[in-house]
Amino acid sequence: MGELSGLSLPGEQNSKVEEDQTSKALHHDLARSLSKGRKYALLAVFSMGLFMDVVGFSVFFVMVSSTAEDLGISTAEETWIITSYGVTFASFLLFWGRVSDLYSPKLVFTFGFIGLGIANIIISFLTNPIAFFVVRAISGLCGACLVPSCYRLITSIFTKEELSFAFTVYGITGSIANSSGVIIGGALLQIPATGQLVGWRWYFRIAAALILPAATLSFFLIPKARGENAASHSKLKRMDLPGVFLILSASLLLIVGLTLGASRGFSRPSFYVPLIISFLLYPSFFLWERRLEDGFALIPSRTWQNPNFLLWSVLALLVYGWWAAEFVAQAETYMQVHNDLPIIAGIRLLPQGITAFSMSLVLIKYPAISTKPRFAVIGGFVVSIVAYVLFILGGARTDSDYWKFTFPASIIGSPAMQIVMNSCNVCAMMSVDPHESGVAGAILQTSFQIGSTVALSIQSGLLTVYPNSYFDIRNIRASWYFMLGWTAVWLIMFAALYRQPREKSSGTRAAH
Repeated sequence: MGELSGLSLPGEQNSKVEEDQTSKALHHDLARSLSKGRKYALLAVFSMGLFMDVVGFSVFFVMVSSTAEDLGISTAEETWIITSYGVTFASFLLFWGRVSDLYSPKLVFTFGFIGLGIANIIISFLTNPIAFFVVRAISGLCGACLVPSCYRLITSIFTKEELSFAFTVYGITGSIANSSGVIIGGALLQIPATGQLVGWRWYFRIAAALILPAATLSFFLIPKARGENAASHSKLKRMDLPGVFLILSASLLLIVGLTLGASRGFSRPSFYVPLIISFLLYPSFFLWERRLEDGFALIPSRTWQNPNFLLWSVLALLVYGWWAAEFVAQAETYMQVHNDLPIIAGIRLLPQGITAFSMSLVLIKYPAISTKPRFAVIGGFVVSIVAYVLFILGGARTDSDYWKFTFPASIIGSPAMQIVMNSCNVCAMMSVDPHESGVAGAILQTSFQIGSTVALSIQSGLLTVYPNSYFDIRNIRASWYFMLGWTAVWLIMFAALYRQPREKSSGTRAAH
């Protein structure tokens, strides 16, 4: 019997084929039946969900100190103001991706969005730091619902010809949120108030005021998008709960270990014990998945068989980290070393958001840049490396070196990395079947989030190479040399491993 555990009986194989064909037929009917106006309205709602997810990180690039001071959080624990959201967000992405694929992505998105709004209201009134971390973690769990369900819904309501446009627009939102967060945070910190009226609390209240009406609207606007065509008891078996536990635990321990290392030191057991356990759990997860049939595995083996999907998922590890490492170092240096107001620090970083947004408009106009990406992505990596060379020369200074080095780096680097990010989004998602898109999107976003955590944790360690952290420019440059090297390695990997896919027959997607 043990030898048959990885095999399917002929009747089960036929049933699976029929389910796949039914799923594709339902996707085709739904995508053709919706008007363009309703599709664009839905895309706006989905994009707002991504915006609130990403800005929940980036706004705290300039609000950490204010929040910590108001709640009485020590300097060593300040990292948790951001990470308490990121830990649960990244850890639960695959779980919600599987739920979206098997059950209803509409309900996952709607209730996750509502939960995020309610959690934000609660956070805005908290005065206890432990309660803040706990509810912030719960909001991360709710935020994790939005991304994989959106990927599933986008692939359900847009036709094959519209997907490149839809994913590009969706990706723009993340870039806007990433760069505008520092402006929003800086502006709110200008509010001359204390206690319950302090600036960081208003972020959560404004966010909730935007989220809850949009979440309510989404319940009525989103069509009923079904999961895989199977009975409820079969779907529960297909959830692969042991696999969910393994990957969730591995991701949770990895992020917690890196965060504790950054805040308490990389020589302590609080860093290396969670890291070692996570490194043992990841291969255990993949060994477990190999034992299961595709229909019963959290990440079906056929997902990795889509040409270039694994490559795009690995490339995604760099993208958010590339931005985070220079954003955080620059913002903190401007405020701590040069005594800039948070709003001024945000304005210095604004050119990156403007140019990334402009590049996104170009990518919408010329989708072939993303769908046939070999030279565009190689070019994006090369320019991103040049940008980091200029960042290193500029050293986050505010004198003439800002205009000679940092400003040009912002102008060329951010749109270049936007090309890489958009190619990861579009090509990875267009390479998978619609009924796998929830988990596929979750894999991609998990890579984005874990890469950012890794980059910031390594940067935190490199900022202590010399005394005085941001006040010694050599520390900042050491962290940026690391990011430059990482980008160069990913450039070589992409150039060596990427293969332009062959066009598939009419009616199916070409894997990218």
